[in-house]
Amino acid sequence: MQHVPEQNMDRENKKPVSEKKKRHLGLYQQVTRRDFLNGLLIGTGAVLLDFRIPLSFAASGSWDGYGGIGDYAESHGNTEEIVNAGHNLRDGKYHRHSSDARDTGEFFDLAIIGAGMSGLAAAFSFMNATRKKRSCIILDNHPVFGGVSKRNEFSVAGYRMISPQGANSFSVIDDIFSELGMPRSFRYQNPASASAQLQFDQTNFGFMFWKDLAAHTGHFFQDSRKGSSFWLTDIWNQKMKGTPFSDEAKRDLLFWKNDMGKGDRENRHENWFDTMTYKEFLENVLKLNSAVTGFADPVLASSMGLGCDAISAYGAYQVALPGFTSFTGRERRYQREWHSFPGGTDGFVRYFIKRMLPEAIQGEDVFEDILNNPFRFSALEQKGTPVQIRLKSTVVGVQHDSHPEQSEYVSVAYVKNNTMFRLKAKHVIVAAGSWVAKRFLRDLPEDYRHALSSFYHSPFLVVNIGLKNWRFLEKLGVTACRWFEGFGFSCNLRQPMTMGDYQPPLDPGKPVILTFYVPFYYPGLHIREQGVRGRRELLSTSYAEYELMIREQMAHLFSASGFDPRKDIAGIILNRWGHAYVNPQPGFYFGTQGREAPRLLLKRGFGRLAFCHAELNGHQHWAGAIREGKRAAKQVLGFSS
Repeated sequence: MQHVPEQNMDRENKKPVSEKKKRHLGLYQQVTRRDFLNGLLIGTGAVLLDFRIPLSFAASGSWDGYGGIGDYAESHGNTEEIVNAGHNLRDGKYHRHSSDARDTGEFFDLAIIGAGMSGLAAAFSFMNATRKKRSCIILDNHPVFGGVSKRNEFSVAGYRMISPQGANSFSVIDDIFSELGMPRSFRYQNPASASAQLQFDQTNFGFMFWKDLAAHTGHFFQDSRKGSSFWLTDIWNQKMKGTPFSDEAKRDLLFWKNDMGKGDRENRHENWFDTMTYKEFLENVLKLNSAVTGFADPVLASSMGLGCDAISAYGAYQVALPGFTSFTGRERRYQREWHSFPGGTDGFVRYFIKRMLPEAIQGEDVFEDILNNPFRFSALEQKGTPVQIRLKSTVVGVQHDSHPEQSEYVSVAYVKNNTMFRLKAKHVIVAAGSWVAKRFLRDLPEDYRHALSSFYHSPFLVVNIGLKNWRFLEKLGVTACRWFEGFGFSCNLRQPMTMGDYQPPLDPGKPVILTFYVPFYYPGLHIREQGVRGRRELLSTSYAEYELMIREQMAHLFSASGFDPRKDIAGIILNRWGHAYVNPQPGFYFGTQGREAPRLLLKRGFGRLAFCHAELNGHQHWAGAIREGKRAAKQVLGFSS
């Protein structure tokens, strides 16, 4: 039987679910807030059919859903408030009222737009280079800094548990550890004796492909012809035995997995990978079965937003998917040790904050306090500090005071609490993504506007599920899962990092967080249309609808091993990221037909502006984001004072 993984489910054509089945899935049970079952918020079946207008659901919370506990409870992914503000900016609402902005009277040496990893790294570098003698303000539209490097927190049965909202893994490879004074070794919770034989990934995605042997990974297959379904473990070492792929597909999948291609090193170089998609590389260069492309699609989409038919082969090379070793002579790069802080890469964010604004995180200057303790938000905007951070502030207009090459300052307009303000800065670093930067930058020349508009983006959904127990996974003998039909394509348990009083259990009979990574990709459609369609799906689906899909999928996968959605789920948090990934198409990295790649133009800056969003790196990850921020800081420091 030829088995090619199905693509994303078209949820618009999904059949309605009976009330009886909803009750069976646990949608109507009565629970207390203490259990944090957020699926029972007032639901609505209404769907936003046209995402070009601001979201509007009748019941409060029906789109956002529950956000967990702690400082991040109101800042999980792009909330309804964030999406509405972004759409207002896109639709020109703020531009029409820009003359009404109130002048704050503030003048900063540097204004940074965006408090994600790149923006924080830029501020940190600027502060250190100027010895804290110049002023810097960071403006961010979210209630909490960090961009996609934030956490969700649950409290279930008295246990506090933390999981990433987005970006989640790192290696100890960068000088930033020394600059921030971070430890280089970490402790992880040991599995309870009942599950001591199980292996756990310490991240939320290594098991998908790169470090599949780091976890007990199960693959769930369905044989539509026989009407049966089954789990298989260790499929690679078992040489795909028992999988429903054809013999040809099995052979090619193993050929691909083991990177056995034979390439021409003499006449090929890395730039050549950027002339084609990864699908073209797999099927036309390596001559592999299309089942390989289908298997790789969600893995690549979880790394770069879309599947093999849209992403440059150089992008797949960047994230160490196989097939390239024989052309480059270099071994794949993802063999080093990976780690994940409890909130993913939020540990770097918290260290940046502690170094720039020590009072903003309560407690001592030690690892466990920096990562464990609550924020003191009042310390973010204290006058006289070298860096200030202004949250819930959506930048809506940035313009030089005169011709950009002769200007003395830049005017920055932003909206906070439904009021528009304006401040001035000698320089501006744009650490926001191109999809929004092109809306608020007012005096860019046409070539820069074209560069910003040439980037494609796709959404992503990270689902963190607080479970009361995970005996059903122990029974299966797996800690990570992959499937090929239905909602999402993978989920896993992390081996949690421990620190100080944060000691979450790793026992099948006790609470844990299960994480779903859900990409949106639609092979065959144009790269732009895939992103648009994905955002439409992400933004038009209510919390209640997603909860139903998640419960259905988990029941389908795990009911036979004892999972009960009515009893075992303690809470579900959705983290929706509307423009999670830049999608580097062929030519993104090195340009096409002799023309410069747009990202390289933006890296040069313009007037008193510098650009440093992680998308300029192509592969968006913490180290690349920090490098972009450092580069931008050096750029503005090189300008005349």
